[in-house]
Parts: sequence; structure tokens; C-alpha cells
Amino acid sequence: MRMNRIAAIIISAGYSSRMKCFKPLLPLGDSSAIERLIQTYQRAGIGDIIVVTGFRGENIIEKLKGLEVQIVLNDDYAKGMFTSIKRGIFALGENIDAFFVQPVDIPLVKETTLKTLIHNYVVNTEGVYYPTFNKIKGHPPLIDCKYNSAILNSYGEGGLKKVLEEFKEDSICVPVYDNAILMDMDKKEDYEKLLQYENLHAPNKAECQAIMELYQVPQHIIKHCEAVESVARVIYNQISLNGIKLDDNALFAAALLHDMARKEKNHPVIGGNMIKEMGYGFVGEIIAYHMDIEVKEEEPISEKEVLYLADKLVKEDVVCNIDERFEQALKDKGENPLDIEKIKKRWISTKIIIKKIERITGEGFCYENKNISHKTWKNCNW
Repeated sequence: MRMNRIAAIIISAGYSSRMKCFKPLLPLGDSSAIERLIQTYQRAGIGDIIVVTGFRGENIIEKLKGLEVQIVLNDDYAKGMFTSIKRGIFALGENIDAFFVQPVDIPLVKETTLKTLIHNYVVNTEGVYYPTFNKIKGHPPLIDCKYNSAILNSYGEGGLKKVLEEFKEDSICVPVYDNAILMDMDKKEDYEKLLQYENLHAPNKAECQAIMELYQVPQHIIKHCEAVESVARVIYNQISLNGIKLDDNALFAAALLHDMARKEKNHPVIGGNMIKEMGYGFVGEIIAYHMDIEVKEEEPISEKEVLYLADKLVKEDVVCNIDERFEQALKDKGENPLDIEKIKKRWISTKIIIKKIERITGEGFCYENKNISHKTWKNCNW
């Protein structure tokens, strides 16, 4: 295991010409793009942060007053990003072992992505680490300082990418579940997509699929989760038509990920905690209650209850009859009083949730045994 004093070079020197407004100071949540990146790197444990400025550098300096970052000016910023990368490398301290190169226009990179790259750097010996999402390289690369001279001595044709291609045998692609590594904001429509992504507060479908792949979730469990998500969508759509508003993004993500830890004992809590550690607290909370839940008939229906019911309606990837399923479960458990009590409690909770839905929709809740994966599931009156 090698030393790991790691820095971040945030490139914030360009004209933002295609955006037609100054990208580093565009709002994202409660802060600006540049502040958001600094906060993300600091949460990932990076204390050495260099911000390279150029165009409107005085505005960035004013914005970052009081923050623990080193700001350096690139007088040659008009000649392109590679000059700013060089300026950032030149400003690195002698005790730095490796550094991230982070363009300011890719501002929603996740803390977990940075930590994953750092971990790979620490336990391996290669010199360059690229994050990938769905096998596509994104930002930021993590680069060992042994390549500082090669970068600084380059004339810049083809930029940093061209320099690092010479060392591709000394690089690793690191899969991450972070769509944001590919999401820049060159144009106004890109920025609007970033805002929509930011407002999800849940992993999107592609990220859920990446999470399951990274955690090597078996295919039959993935099919079950996809079926549960399909049922959850049907239930959500019907109650939303009747004025009930739930967090659909969190609900559908929780449905896709609810059994990712099924092979573990107490898998709802373990799986929920895994998702919480990724930064999706509410999604993890929903997952934690998909097996057992306390349901109060007088309280409004919740995302947890919708997932709970959808999971009980699906056996593997096929919709099942609720009463038949619980009756069979009671037979399978024999005479074990604790197991029988738990099954009966789950059965009662399921019926209470169904009654809530019937009150909301004004219709009876019934279903046919159909294969969800072929989208043939139907409800009698829906």
C-alpha cells in the first residue's frame, strides 16, 4: 500500500462562451457550481484543493473568500484548458502523491466516486485511474505525480487526453454508479438537465442498474426487483391520479434496489444502509421496511407501504395472489409459532395497505397472475 496524499485541481478558467453565462457561479442547490465541487472534494477527505482561474478570476476569488482552497491565476487561459491543467500541476506541493483533474463544468460528481478512485489508487500500483459509467470514461481522472514532468513538458497538442494515452498500459478504468461523471454543462440545455438530475434525490434507472452490477446481484434477483418496480409504478400511477403525491423517484429506485442484499441476513436493513451510505437516505429508508412494516390504517399511504405491497404481490418475477401466497407461507413454516406470528402480521399489514388504496381510488383492488416482465399485469377495475 502506497502513500496517498492526494490533491484536486479544479479548472475554472474558461470563457463559458457556449453557455453564454459564467459556469462556475451558476447555482446548484444552495451553492454555486464551483462551491459545490469544493464541498464534494472536502467531504471525500481532500484537503489540498487548487482552483485555477482565468476569465473573470476576480469573481471566483470573491466567491471563494474564507474557503480553504488555493487559488492560482492562469494568464494563458485563452490558449485552452491544457494551460490551466499545467498551471495547477505547477502549483502542487512537493508532498503530493497524486491529483484529480476536475473541470468546473462537470459539477455533480459524487463523493462516493472520489472515494472509490482514491481506494483503487491506494491498493493498486498503476498511475492513472479513470471513472467509468456504463463502460464510458468520465471525469475526474486521478493521476499519479510521476507523470507531472511528462504533462508539463508537453506542447499541448491533443491536451491531457493525448498525453495520458502514452501511458494507457499504466491505467485502470474504475466502474462507478455515478451518471454525473458524464454530465457536463457546456450549453444551457445541459445545465437544465443537471438541475433535473440534481432534483431527483435518488439514483436514476441507469445508476440502479450499475449499482446492481457492481454489487454482483444475481440475475434472478434483478428480475424480481424489476417486476416489483413495475407493480410499484402501477400502484403509484393510480393513487397519483387520485391526488396522492409521493416521491416517485425515491420509490422506483427503492423498488429496483430493495433486494440487492438479499443473500445477507436481515437484508432489508443491510441493503437500506448500503444505499444510505451512497448518499440516498430516503431511498435507503424505504428499502429498510420492505419486509416488515408497521401500518396504521388512519395514516396517509407512504412510499414504504407502496414498496411493501408491491414486493408482496410479486413472487420472483410473477404477480401472485396475496391470500394464496400467505396461506402457502403458513403451510411451509409448519408449527413454528414465531414464524407463523410474523407471517400473519405481514398478511394483516398487506390487507390494510390494500384498503388504503381502495379508499383512495374508490375501486376494488384485484389482479391476475401474469408475468410482469412482459407488462401484462392488470387490475380488475383499474
